[in-house]
Amino acid sequence: MSRIKHIFLAGITLACVATEAKASFLDTDFWCRTYGCAVVHDGQSYDIYDNYLFTSNSCCVPVGGQMIDFYTRAGNTNITGQIGGNGANTPNANQGFMFGISQDGSTIAQSAFDDGDGFLDAADSFGAFSLNPNTDILLDGPGRAYSHSFFISSRGTRFSLRALASIDNVTGDFANTIQLGDIKLTPGVSASGNDGGFQFGSRANTANIQIVSGVDDLGDLTGVPTQIINFGRAQGIRQRNGDIDEQTIRLDFLYEMPDYDFSMGTGSLNVDVAFDFYREN
Repeated sequence: MSRIKHIFLAGITLACVATEAKASFLDTDFWCRTYGCAVVHDGQSYDIYDNYLFTSNSCCVPVGGQMIDFYTRAGNTNITGQIGGNGANTPNANQGFMFGISQDGSTIAQSAFDDGDGFLDAADSFGAFSLNPNTDILLDGPGRAYSHSFFISSRGTRFSLRALASIDNVTGDFANTIQLGDIKLTPGVSASGNDGGFQFGSRANTANIQIVSGVDDLGDLTGVPTQIINFGRAQGIRQRNGDIDEQTIRLDFLYEMPDYDFSMGTGSLNVDVAFDFYREN
């Protein structure tokens, strides 16, 4: 999971390894305790990003260097809404988007009647409507917002989360009408809570965690991996002995697609966002 990728507009797929993490190696693992590490947790299993360089049997990842997941157990991150989160809708590969048909761009005339899941599927029903030269076709609010979360902990290191965004497999008119800068990004931190039955954060420390200002859309994450969140507490997120769940916090990411109308044409695209961790001073 050194590169955690998420695909939008074409659907999102996950594969998680169901491996329990009962005892916290943050308290017992020599390499993490001695040299520092960050841990990504998906609610079932976890990846360890170490400062120690096992390939050369030496210390350590230089400041500003990428931490390496020498020990990988998790598949991918969970999608918010599967295990909990803010409830933004996430269509799969077999589901389309919910369209609202509005007259003169203001009031919604008759359109598809959504059954409450925020996108078109076989459970929806349709009403009659008519189009004229003043009709605008727009994505409704739930059809524009997608979110995902993953859990994180650390011990004995300052580090940052960086991300790199790119567009892949673009087709049709979208190659010219939708850019990375059109897709808004809102990161967040949930210090503790219950996420679909997964209790987290009761022994976690969120002091000196900073969401970097100036990162507002995916256009800000191009060229080189860009800092999104800094974790500046030298002791790490771990607060004291306990289960790793108790020493874990949740990172949340909300993506908002641009308003769509027929002037953008038709097409598809995949947007990849790769996350990595870097050691910091």
